[in-house]
Amino acid sequence: MADEIPIFPKAGSILINTGSIVNWNRLKRKPNHTPTDELKECISATVGSWLNDLDKTKAQYATDLKCINPTFSSNLSGDDREQLKITVKIFVTQPDPLALEDAIEKVLADLDVTSLETVLLSLSQPDQKSVSMDGIKTLWEVLERMVEKEKILAIGISDLAKDELEQLHTWSTVKPCINHVNLASCCVMPPDLTEYAKEQDIQLLTHSDPKEMFPDKTFQDVLCSTATEKDSEGWSVSWIARYTALVKDRGIIKAKGYLVKAVRDVKKGK
Repeated sequence: MADEIPIFPKAGSILINTGSIVNWNRLKRKPNHTPTDELKECISATVGSWLNDLDKTKAQYATDLKCINPTFSSNLSGDDREQLKITVKIFVTQPDPLALEDAIEKVLADLDVTSLETVLLSLSQPDQKSVSMDGIKTLWEVLERMVEKEKILAIGISDLAKDELEQLHTWSTVKPCINHVNLASCCVMPPDLTEYAKEQDIQLLTHSDPKEMFPDKTFQDVLCSTATEKDSEGWSVSWIARYTALVKDRGIIKAKGYLVKAVRDVKKGK
């Protein structure tokens, strides 16, 4: 934007809710669209719509922002809730239990539901070559507490090799029901992983999500193009939650959308 005066200079956190994108015509018929491309377009459209209706005077003093797409609802609390299976995949880049708990609570609140059928955890630390099992254990304990509270019915993990999956299965109280595997990294499912998963009744499902779902720089670029350059500075993505609601026994996608939380140290940027 030409206007260089920042719109939300004091904001240290922003929560973006795209609403359900199932009927977004702009996302259809794009065969080469990657998950990151889709998320980028969703965030851009949501922030753009939100800014159109934003009280710019109040925004100058706001410290915590909630950006909702006014056109598309994310509420799934209707009469057909019992007919839906809600699966949420949560992407984090740090083993921060508070961030994971925040993500789950925000998803429950924004979907207006009391529980989620399945939550999949994806911990991807770009600066590390291998998976941090200590980090996964820290986060898995959060998921186990959510299962105990009946806020989640089943939990799964992403991109673990056979030995890592065995470690998780051995020490966990609530066992993983799914290992979400990126076939781009292995082309064919490793036989030892397949055999172990079968023995332990763990589903092996495939995905095409990149190792780093949405880099901080990409998030900042989106805010720079929709708000101002000053508004885009210093943000880091805390977590991303992608939810899908399927009609049980029919496989029809009733709803799909994203919630994204980002934070920054406003004082550091001054």
